Amino acid sequence: MEAELWVPVTFTHVEYPKGDWLGQALAWCSLLPSLTVISFIPILLLRRDLTTMYFYLGMFVNELTNQVLKRIIAEPRPPRTAGTELWSKYGMPSSHSQFAGYFTLFVLLLFYLRIKEVTFIIPLARIWKHVFAVQSILVSGAVCYSRYYLRYHTCSQVWAGFLVGCVVGTLWFVLLEKFVGPYFPIIASSPICDKLLIKDYSLIPNALWCEYICIKQEMRSRAKKYNRPE
Repeated sequence: MEAELWVPVTFTHVEYPKGDWLGQALAWCSLLPSLTVISFIPILLLRRDLTTMYFYLGMFVNELTNQVLKRIIAEPRPPRTAGTELWSKYGMPSSHSQFAGYFTLFVLLLFYLRIKEVTFIIPLARIWKHVFAVQSILVSGAVCYSRYYLRYHTCSQVWAGFLVGCVVGTLWFVLLEKFVGPYFPIIASSPICDKLLIKDYSLIPNALWCEYICIKQEMRSRAKKYNRPE
């Protein structure tokens, strides 16, 4: 019987069975955690707000927790076709599933419990949180299933990773709300934050609207200064 041939996604180490279109799509889904971490770098540089920095730091705390648990539990990954590369020996819990759990729980808690008001002129203004919640859950589900379908992890390893990620995300959010977040206005007022343009939105109920008003007022002021139409 001919051995199943596994091929990597372009420029990555994630493999899928050759000719399996579903496997190829799930292989791309499996890359979403790495792409998310990378995409947050320009967001951090452009936004420079403490909550986003705290959330990004939580990603590394979550990954550190995963690596510690993997070495403590020391459960091997499921067997795959000879010749394929799994990159790490242990698979309990799944780091991708744990990232999905952390990201989903923290962001949903942030959106539903912390962000109280957002002004949009679009019809989805009142249901945007629910739309985002469903989208996040579906994407997280695709990431988790990809790790099982592509045989990087067993079902129990995937579930364990997701649940651990949910716990880490919840604890990290509680730490933000009860202990760290109340000090953000003080931290943002420090000289080093002034130098680095680091800011805090926690006391502003609608940061998007506030930014819009501030930028619009600045544009009007500069338009008058340079005698340009507003």
